[in-house]
Amino acid sequence: MGLERFSWREICSRPLRVFLTFLSITIGVGAVLAVLLATATTRQAQRDILKTISGKADIEIVASGAGFPYQVLKDVAAVSGVEAAVPGLNRFAVLFTKDERKARTQVLGIDPRIDQTVRDYRLVEGQMPTSLKQIILDKGFAKSLGLQVGDQVKMLAKSGLQEFSVVGLVQPSAGSSVALSSAVYVVLPTAQKAFRTGNNIDQIQIIASNKQEVSSVIERLKSIVPLEATVRGVRSSSNLAQETLFAPQNGLHMAIAFAVIIAMFIIYNTFQMAVGERRKQLGILRAIGATPGQIQWMILRESLWMSLAGCIAGCFLGVYGAGWLNQATETLLQVKLPSIALLWWPFAVAVGVGVGVSLLGAIIPARNAAMVQPMEAIRAVQPANEKTILKYSFPFGLLAIPVGAALIYASSIGLAVGIDVVGVVLLLLGCVLLIPSLLRPACSMLANWLEPWLGVSTHLAYKQLLRHVGRTSMTIGVLFIALATSIGMAGNVLDNVGNVQAWYSRTVVGDFFVRASLPDFASGAAADLPDSAEQLVGAIDGIESVEGMRFATVQSNDDSLMLVVKNFQGKPSELLDITQGTKEEAWHGLANNQVVLGSVLALRRNLQVGDSLNLTTEDGSVALPIAAIANDYMGGGLTVYMDRQMAHELLGVEGLDGLIVKAIPGKTKMVEASLQSLCQQEGLILQSYADLVGMIDAMVNSVVASLWMLLALGCAIAAMGLVNTLTMNILEQTREIGMLRVVAMTRSQVRGMICTQALMLGLLGIVPGVVVGVFVQYSIGLSSFVVLGHDVSFTLRPGLFLGASIIGMLLVLAASWIPAERAARLKLAAALQYE
Repeated sequence: MGLERFSWREICSRPLRVFLTFLSITIGVGAVLAVLLATATTRQAQRDILKTISGKADIEIVASGAGFPYQVLKDVAAVSGVEAAVPGLNRFAVLFTKDERKARTQVLGIDPRIDQTVRDYRLVEGQMPTSLKQIILDKGFAKSLGLQVGDQVKMLAKSGLQEFSVVGLVQPSAGSSVALSSAVYVVLPTAQKAFRTGNNIDQIQIIASNKQEVSSVIERLKSIVPLEATVRGVRSSSNLAQETLFAPQNGLHMAIAFAVIIAMFIIYNTFQMAVGERRKQLGILRAIGATPGQIQWMILRESLWMSLAGCIAGCFLGVYGAGWLNQATETLLQVKLPSIALLWWPFAVAVGVGVGVSLLGAIIPARNAAMVQPMEAIRAVQPANEKTILKYSFPFGLLAIPVGAALIYASSIGLAVGIDVVGVVLLLLGCVLLIPSLLRPACSMLANWLEPWLGVSTHLAYKQLLRHVGRTSMTIGVLFIALATSIGMAGNVLDNVGNVQAWYSRTVVGDFFVRASLPDFASGAAADLPDSAEQLVGAIDGIESVEGMRFATVQSNDDSLMLVVKNFQGKPSELLDITQGTKEEAWHGLANNQVVLGSVLALRRNLQVGDSLNLTTEDGSVALPIAAIANDYMGGGLTVYMDRQMAHELLGVEGLDGLIVKAIPGKTKMVEASLQSLCQQEGLILQSYADLVGMIDAMVNSVVASLWMLLALGCAIAAMGLVNTLTMNILEQTREIGMLRVVAMTRSQVRGMICTQALMLGLLGIVPGVVVGVFVQYSIGLSSFVVLGHDVSFTLRPGLFLGASIIGMLLVLAASWIPAERAARLKLAAALQYE
């Protein structure tokens, strides 16, 4: 009979244990796949949006501020190496249908005669626009609004509401599933009139005649392009969106790393127990001729079978989880993302992780199985391997801890951003490897403390836990990692949430906010308000003040930064969350031709208060003094604050994205009613302070919920490990339990003995886990300066520690219920005959 039959019979005889192991693999694979798929989808959406705009172009010329003259196009087309040059205007507006449905949309002003030379889309219905009052729509966008060729729509832009006729539907070949990308195409003069740009355009897409000479063409173009424009190769990603997503994605990566590590411990524990139970079978197999290699492969094959089954289930779980994370990202970035793309490589990585973790967890038990000698088949007790465990675990633990600490430090000073994930994992692994060396004195001390309350069951539990140092250490290690990571991640998440709340409590100041559309959280882009909006709102009775804001893109050293424009004349505003300098210095500087930088931008450029930031303007590169540094979450912190008048003079920035309205105390309700009436009449959006705070909270909570979910999965895996260990302990105590029952131990006392083992395991894992978890929280926070450009305050939360400890102990005791009940119901005759 082949060894496969032995393996299959063993798997079928332990359904609960196999299921718990299968579940731990499934959760680990699912977590990895979900994060990889969601991340890949978000990044692909960014590339699709940019490719839809840039299309087949090799080079693009983009404007800073108000754009550059259309006449530049003629000079560009005459440059050697330029095969085609196509102008464009890219803005945001609000589209209204005949049934009063509306949507924020991206608008491309194009030359219909040549636009398809660079942009890769095809006309699927109708015709291209031939007059200034005709537009074409993205097919998917039109379908979402119920629009067809021949319908009439209205577009709200800077010049107000204008009516257009839909004459065609197009479908981009790249990125067509991204609903907001290039949803509306209008004739270029129409776009210039609607957005009041005069004769200016803000982009030229260029196809090079020779793809190998793109860099040379760029250099030639730089000599003729005006200073208010930037020549560059076509972008494949958005730095603003990448900065916005970095922190939450880093947290997700850390959470799945913990889930995978815990799963590996569970697999190791499971197969170590399986080898211990099957010593007799393994000895007999060796006696009848099975080689050590065959025995080792038999155990590894069982691990492989379970890992493949877990990977299949994990793939289904991962696809579902990716959809959930995708929704959270949509909420964070305030965009519509495409459905999850089932790319092959995330599945390959996740399956590789699942199989690799399973084999790594099983390789030591498999090696131990191969070393079983035939004479061991007649022995009732496995020889202790405590010395071997101590020989290897202690030195590796002492090595892993300083290496992990060094990686955390390297991340905190910016040498390797994101390496703190590896550092924290190594630190925790080092602590786990020290557990075998500390187990005996720790158990002895705990037993002495518990014995006055729990009696003789404490001594019996102490004896059993030290019978297998490796197994007990691994179980304590799983609980330790689960609590340490839960405390560390939860504390860090709460620290960051507190930082976000402090940010918007200082920056989101006003009773009401009037917009044409909701802004994009990553870039701040939104539809322009009509020119008359500020005057109309200001004329409402009961309003104390009306302040306009504008979000634009500005060029600096070939980078695109988010420009936040506001009137900073007058008294200091509460718009800024200053981290370097003072609010008064920031306000005075902004009113005197200086700028305030977002903290991430200041960090990336290594800029301080008093330094200068170079911006590209119509008159060339201008160095603007930095008045202060501000904490900012818009645009990933790559932001520049500038006074409204200065932005107009230097960059030609005009128009408004939103109005901040403050009501006279006692007249808030009257003002709200008047604003609602005006906004309905003009097609604008009215938000109260509570509405805006609720929207920001929803963004934050969507990411926080993702992290909590993965941490909960880690705790669930830890509970599975505890069930496995207690079950194995009971099997080894079967004969002993039978003898105790014969000498009058009651079933309740048996249950108490098993629960005492669980209690000791819980205390040994949870208490150190909470202590180290505080350090993990602090360690993760050390890298916040590198990511955000400012420190996130570390806060001790005794309530969190106590709550996590109580929940952990309840989980431990709940997990001990099945093994305890099994021990209490052992039949005496069978127990006394058990070997």
